[in-house]
Amino acid sequence: MQVFRVTMSDGARKFHTAIQAPDAAAAETKAADYFDTSKWQILNVRRAGVVSVRPEAQSVAA
Repeated sequence: MQVFRVTMSDGARKFHTAIQAPDAAAAETKAADYFDTSKWQILNVRRAGVVSVRPEAQSVAA
């Protein structure tokens, strides 16, 4: 899973949000579903990093 930084604007204000998604298209779709796109225009979607998955806890046999 990757992290994408989505920049949005309503004309007067601008803000950024981070969205986890498999690719940029999915991140843009998630942003459009979550935010009111009739008010907030998506300006930019860029990859910010990768979400690392923690390894499962291992039990140690004594």
